[in-house]
This record gives sequence, C-alpha cells and structure tokens, in this order.
Amino acid sequence: MPDFAVNQTFAEKIPARLRQCSPKLLTALILLCSIAPTYLPGYSSVRPYFTLIPVFYWAVYRPSDFSVLSAFFTGLFLDLMDGTPLGVNTLVFTLFYLLARAQSRYVVGRAYYFVWFGFALFSFGAYFLKWLVVSVNYAVFTPVSTAFVSYVLLQLCYPFVAWFCAKLHLYLLDREK
Repeated sequence: MPDFAVNQTFAEKIPARLRQCSPKLLTALILLCSIAPTYLPGYSSVRPYFTLIPVFYWAVYRPSDFSVLSAFFTGLFLDLMDGTPLGVNTLVFTLFYLLARAQSRYVVGRAYYFVWFGFALFSFGAYFLKWLVVSVNYAVFTPVSTAFVSYVLLQLCYPFVAWFCAKLHLYLLDREK
C-alpha cells in the first residue's frame, strides 16, 4: 500500500488510489463478463466460474490489494447476480482465497504450469464445495456432469483470464518502482 505524503495534491492521489483498486476493478469486470447473457444453448448450465481465476491470482500475488473481504464481497455480489442460494459463492470464494493465500509461498516463483496445476487443484475443491452446498440446499444431488464440464472449461480458459491479471500485475509492479 503506498504511503501518501501530506503535501500531495488531490490530483496526484487519484492515480495511486486507482492503481490500488485496480485488482478489485479487474475482478469485478471479469465477474460481470462471466455472468453476461451469451444466448448459447446450454451454456448457462455449464458456465465456468471465471471469477475464481482473479481471486486465486490476487490471493497469491497481490494480497495487499485484494483482501479476504474483497473475495467475500465478490462472492456475495455473484450470489446476488447469479441466482445461486445466498452465501454459496461467498463461502466458496472466501475459503478459496484463504486456501490460496495460505499456499502462496509454494506457488510464487514457480513455473507457470505449476501455478496452473495449483489453481486446478484448488478450483476442483471449490467446484466440489459449491456442488455439495447447492445439492444440500436443494435436497437433491445436482448433476455432477455439468459441474465437471464447467470445471474443464474453466481450466481451458485459465491462461486467457490469467493473462489479463498478469498484465495488470506487471503494470502495477512497474509503477511501484
């Protein structure tokens, strides 16, 4: 978090605050894009959980700019917008963030494929937890096949979404120097 000098003008503080909020803004943009209607037949039932990618990325690489509260409110917003039972995504995102943050020391500085593999393991747990909570909430096991297809689509899209996070992360690192 940048320390602001007392003699800075308001106009000088705005770009620094925007840079500090940019991980949250990018996550919100990815969330909005992920819930936007696509009009593809059957896509709504297997829509990937795209927002897990930036939550994982920021938990590992920029936890000071994207806290557990950010993950909590991202999940809450997705609950309200997506129509899932209230608290499901909030629980999943919060636990996912805490797990990724706790294991970040094993991920930082590793090869890209290792990070992707770590994300695949963590997101599998997140998908299972969401499937389990939704199934218990509706008192019937929802189809595992739709969750699995959604999980596979998420893994295939990971490089594309993580690329945006990485570009923003590199930009922020460059501006901090």
